[in-house]
Amino acid sequence: MERKITVDKNKCIHCGLCIKDCPTSSIEFDGDKIPEFSEVRKERCVACQHCMAVCPEGALSFGGKNPDDSAEVSYGNSDELLNLIKSRRSIRYYKNESVPTDKLDKIKEMLAFPPTGANADSLHFTIVGTKEKMDEIKKVTYEKILQSSSDSPIIQFLKNSYQNGQDISYRDAPSMVVVSVNKSTVVPGCETTDPIIALSYLELYAQSLGMGTMWSHGAVTIVKQNPEVYSLLEIPENYSLSYIILLGIPAVKYKRTVQKEASSIIVI
Repeated sequence: MERKITVDKNKCIHCGLCIKDCPTSSIEFDGDKIPEFSEVRKERCVACQHCMAVCPEGALSFGGKNPDDSAEVSYGNSDELLNLIKSRRSIRYYKNESVPTDKLDKIKEMLAFPPTGANADSLHFTIVGTKEKMDEIKKVTYEKILQSSSDSPIIQFLKNSYQNGQDISYRDAPSMVVVSVNKSTVVPGCETTDPIIALSYLELYAQSLGMGTMWSHGAVTIVKQNPEVYSLLEIPENYSLSYIILLGIPAVKYKRTVQKEASSIIVI
């Protein structure tokens, strides 16, 4: 996105909120008290769009975006959100059908919004959207695992489970989301946290759509054993696979939440 701000002078009330809220201090007033990029600090801009989001009059546009096209801010119902979090379960049984296209479209829209360090655009998402594509990936990765001579306990466990008819890695899920990270553009120290934050958003949002998810270390393990699968997943050459979350319509329905208490929380 082009780092450019445009201000409707007829709407601007000179409140300075865009300047105050800019996390990189990239904006200042001009001689007429109209916000503009600072010549000294404009290169710091991380395209977070805080300036456009905070403007009470919709006077400021960032990157050519029309403020009127933005959705109204809503924080939802806190009790419903807490119940959604309490209701989350790892799903290990899925219906034998592909995820509906409209659900995948919603997930694609959502994945643009999870936060990253300094708003860096360093994540790549591969959504395996059909059972046919999942079957192709499973076939290739499991064949490689069966041929492996590795004495790794996790590899041996996955191999033995598969030979006994158990798909521990993919759980027969009809879809999955693979997140990869560009280590040349990611903010140092965020290589692991950025992908995990994104998938955490995904798992809760998917549940609100009636989808089930499961974080699969097994899938990550066997895909990483098969570098040739990167091309099947269309992971760019300069990206490294971070994690995989399984996705599908649950074949099991939970009737109530579990009852838990945090074992180690203090307020000081």
